[in-house]
Amino acid sequence: MKFVVIKDIPDGWETDAKSGDILHVATWEGFPTLMKGKKAICDNGSKYHLEHCKPLDLVSADRKVKEVK
Repeated sequence: MKFVVIKDIPDGWETDAKSGDILHVATWEGFPTLMKGKKAICDNGSKYHLEHCKPLDLVSADRKVKEVK
């Protein structure tokens, strides 16, 4: 599943995430984690995940988002 950042995450595990970034879920150090490319941002289910991100399929089609590769 993919998520879009709706509020900046300045202090991610390995890097930050800006509003509009697309994150995906992957296993990082044994736990499900939201990732920006190959960099860990936050734990799946964490405060950052729940308050700063929305599932991509719930975001309005007219909102511009950028995919991080």
